[in-house]
Amino acid sequence: MDYHFKDWYDTDENGAISRSDIVILKNKATEEELWAHVESVVGNVFKLAYGKWLYNGEPVELIFLIRVEDERKIIGDYVSGILEDLGFTVNRQYKTSPEAAACWIRSDPATGCFHLYTGGWVTTVIARDQGGNFNFFYTPRGLPIPLWQAYTPAPEFDEVSDRLARRDFTSMDERRELFEKALWLSMKDSVRVWLMDAQGFSPFRTNVGIAADLAGGIYGAYLWALTVQFHKEKEPQPGGTMRIAMPKLLIEPWNPIAGSNWIYDMKPIRGTGDWGTMWDPTNGLHWPQRIERAEVYIQEGLPVEVTYDWVTLTFVPGGNPVPEDAWCDWDAVKQEFITCGEKFPEGVTAKRKSVVYYPEDLYEVPLHDGSTISIGDFVMGMILTFDRAKPESAIYDEAEVPAFETFMKHFRGVKIVSENPLVIETYSDLYYLDAEWNVSDWFPYYAQGPGFWHAITLGIMAEANKELAFSTDKADALKIEWMDYTKGPSIPILAKYLDEAIATNYIPYAPTLGKYVTADEAAQRYANLKGWYEAKGHFWVGSGPLYLEKAYPVEKVVHLKRFPDFPDPAEKWQRFTLYGPRE
Repeated sequence: MDYHFKDWYDTDENGAISRSDIVILKNKATEEELWAHVESVVGNVFKLAYGKWLYNGEPVELIFLIRVEDERKIIGDYVSGILEDLGFTVNRQYKTSPEAAACWIRSDPATGCFHLYTGGWVTTVIARDQGGNFNFFYTPRGLPIPLWQAYTPAPEFDEVSDRLARRDFTSMDERRELFEKALWLSMKDSVRVWLMDAQGFSPFRTNVGIAADLAGGIYGAYLWALTVQFHKEKEPQPGGTMRIAMPKLLIEPWNPIAGSNWIYDMKPIRGTGDWGTMWDPTNGLHWPQRIERAEVYIQEGLPVEVTYDWVTLTFVPGGNPVPEDAWCDWDAVKQEFITCGEKFPEGVTAKRKSVVYYPEDLYEVPLHDGSTISIGDFVMGMILTFDRAKPESAIYDEAEVPAFETFMKHFRGVKIVSENPLVIETYSDLYYLDAEWNVSDWFPYYAQGPGFWHAITLGIMAEANKELAFSTDKADALKIEWMDYTKGPSIPILAKYLDEAIATNYIPYAPTLGKYVTADEAAQRYANLKGWYEAKGHFWVGSGPLYLEKAYPVEKVVHLKRFPDFPDPAEKWQRFTLYGPRE
């Protein structure tokens, strides 16, 4: 049989074939003649011979990580069959989530550990705006892990994704145009191919009550730990041990800054934490949880609406002037905030201003280790928003830079208006379509869990000395341990730095945090943490309704206990509780 190439070949500036869609047609020249000519010009080439794609005469093999716990095994086999029909050799590697994670999450993609993976994603709250998904799933700004940091979206797609994530539009028509571009460009990029939108189910017994999110179900619901109960005829029955089955647990290390993001780990993690606002599981809007009320000021003309009366919405002609004494940036050398007057001497305005009023008894909120929340916990969160992305910082992490650069495009400043009661203003050009989502809450809950300044300090000290790293990307780069506050090799290292902090009464970022944390508070906090570690054997400290008693990495069991000092009544979120059906 005779063949010819549709376009012969197409080469880049280095002479290598750049087309991936060479088409072989009949009846022009022999296959051997054409391949001999192409090989003489461009050297190593791909070619289709006897139904198989070859490179240098060897089959082109695709390593496919296929999850086995659910329908993804069927999907993986189905896609593998399609690829094999197209001429590829597929190495089907059937793995559980922890086995696969070691490759697709924790390895550098350039090493060739895998080529395809049957990924899954759980939306834990009802999304009010899907515009940020392109930025999250297709750019390095999504997550600080090696796979995400390897993404190189085309410039146009990168810009459109960034603009949608920052709500850089002034009308719904403009948003619609950006969305259309992003949809087409995402399919052209295709680091992800979306195949299936599934609904799950969570069985539970007739005598159990618990909240479930319409998007995230039970294991994705933020309210689960605030509502879980035994009941009789919908009347709560105190006491008892609730056993909750999960597909997997303790898949990756727990640390609040950049630890495990697995839904199976996040469920117990969320049970140990608390938030300033809480998601409504029926519509995705926010309710106040640890804040009292809020005000939102939006530049006139932007498409924002309000639903609940705990937040007020006001439109401001021309935007919101940012005060000169607000904090706009961070000097990692001086360890001091840069004011807006210093950064923007001509002045600056913001499309959004959020004013959050915390309750008068905020500083009485107890932590699991016997401490109470202080303003230092809020300021530490503000510092870490900047510090880890600054090259001059002792804990600089280049994986944080892409997301930070996007943040700085819209961030305009933050100001502590009152320390007691705590009132915080936040200024930004990033706005959301719902007023409830425009409330900027600085309550100390980080990306992957609750965190308070004294416990976070141990991780900062360990990372500054290159013994542990918050993120898997940095841990992999430095060949050190990915930090875990609950178990494993991290614990003795963190314990060492706790002793050092106690000995020196260490206050991190002292030029700034030292203005908000006294020596007496530092001494008491470290003493409490020492007692907690001696009693529990770990450093996971939250303020939520449940605390971590112990993590069992071999058995894959997490033991949580009710925190008796949690300040809220059990019925606070009772209206969202679902009850098991009658037998």
